[in-house]
Amino acid sequence: MDQLKTIFGLRLKLLKNKLRGVSQHSRLKIIVVWVMIAAIFLGTFYVPYRAFLFLRSMGHLGSVIIDRLLYLFFMGLFAMLVFSNCIICYSTSFKARETEYLFTFPLKYSSIFFVRFIDSVILSSWTFLCFLIPILSAYAVVRQLGWDFYVSLLIFFIPFAIIAAAGGSLVTMFVVRYLPRRLYRWLGILCAVIFVACFLWLIIKGRAIRQTENEVLFLLTNFIPHFGFSQFVFAPHYWISEGIFKVIAGNYKQGLFWWFLLLSNALFLGQLALFSATKIYYDGWTRSIFFGGTKLYKYGQGLLDKFAKRLFFLKPPMQALIVKDIKVFWRDPLQWSQFTIFFGLLAIYFANIRSLGYENILPFWKNIISFLNLASTNLTLASLSVRFVFPQFSLEGRKFWILGLAPIKKSSLLFEKFWLNSAAALCISLPLIVLSNFMLGVTSQLMFISSVLVILMCFSLTSLCTGLGAIFPNFKEDNPAQIVSGFGGTLALVLSLSYIALCVAAVGLPFHLLITEQIKEVFFHKLILAAGAFVSIVSILSVGLPMYFGCQALKKLEL
Repeated sequence: MDQLKTIFGLRLKLLKNKLRGVSQHSRLKIIVVWVMIAAIFLGTFYVPYRAFLFLRSMGHLGSVIIDRLLYLFFMGLFAMLVFSNCIICYSTSFKARETEYLFTFPLKYSSIFFVRFIDSVILSSWTFLCFLIPILSAYAVVRQLGWDFYVSLLIFFIPFAIIAAAGGSLVTMFVVRYLPRRLYRWLGILCAVIFVACFLWLIIKGRAIRQTENEVLFLLTNFIPHFGFSQFVFAPHYWISEGIFKVIAGNYKQGLFWWFLLLSNALFLGQLALFSATKIYYDGWTRSIFFGGTKLYKYGQGLLDKFAKRLFFLKPPMQALIVKDIKVFWRDPLQWSQFTIFFGLLAIYFANIRSLGYENILPFWKNIISFLNLASTNLTLASLSVRFVFPQFSLEGRKFWILGLAPIKKSSLLFEKFWLNSAAALCISLPLIVLSNFMLGVTSQLMFISSVLVILMCFSLTSLCTGLGAIFPNFKEDNPAQIVSGFGGTLALVLSLSYIALCVAAVGLPFHLLITEQIKEVFFHKLILAAGAFVSIVSILSVGLPMYFGCQALKKLEL
């Protein structure tokens, strides 16, 4: 117990030092960051607020739908928390250098795991909590709820997050300890085959329904029948939803029952994770650290090396860097698994649009869904770019001096990462948007504009994360989650989200005004040209400024 107090005491001192370091930045920089955070908070509040107002206008049916959406929201949140904890637990508990350092001390395995478990809970939950507050604040304003709603939200969320963290940690420990590493590739191939099969099945299965001229009828026939699967009484998302509803209704005794149900399960799963850590954590850690393969690879004989040689327009040093970055990405399941899952879920949703009947709804809603799909794709790209592109320079670690002393310009290192990540983002995002618009049956004009917008966003988001990653490097840290949680990662996320909001709003506003017949088509074309000019200027600045200042920062970097 005294050892844990010492460790957490040191963590508290490190946190205080980081907060003091933030105060050393210029006031202008701090003000800009806080203004952007406030703007994102207001935007995250406004969109669900308008949606809840629309649903409330339907009367009692709308109120029922709003409450049922809370179950769906917490169900999705729980799934994302479990997945996020699986990824972060593997990164912090098995791959971080600090974990290796802790194993050199006379500490119990369960104590080391407990320290890393707390890190996993905090790192995986704070982002979701930041987005949870404005969305549920919109729900509270529409329902005219009091202060007890916000208090109950925080109290219920803590054991809810611990359950997800304990579940994710248990899955990660057992997979690392008992699943043979040789099966990873075959499991990945199997999952890819299953995903492609499901994807093709959803495209072929797409059912055509009669065009619905009434929004209420559309909700009754397409959404409400699918709410039942969120009412599973043995799931944590049901417990937290029921508990919050009881508190809202003033039935605090019933609310306390659901909270104790969450707390007891959180304590049980937490204790089970600690017990499992005493048995398998160290063995799993040694397997993940000291596992070595027996296959020998000849230099230049691999498929990737042969492909790089085909890039004749690039110099050999750049070809070598591209091969290195792709191999580093492929050899880390933490990276490609997240890309596959998040973009795979988007692809499944886009392929299933016809089954949901979106292509047959009113043009007003079709336009809104099209731009929501555009925003969701780019928001996913932005979050993953911040998570993986931003820390790439920092993850070079103490070996960065090797690249710095190589006969390559430092700016070339920056542009190599920019072009490689931009090409990868473009290959993923553009087909998704084309698929989404094709399934919705939008006009060729909207298809072209949204495709061009995605291309601009891929380059801009990658430039923001690459440039800021060079401006704010952290070579002392080997955990990407902790690198991103610093000031530079936060700034990259804020700027990326702000850029997406500006561009989507600028292009979506003319289409909205045209469909609602507030403007004529002649004026619509003028607005589109103005929006295109605005988006082009913002995109050029988003690409040019981060790359310029990133190159300047690399020139001043001491090796």
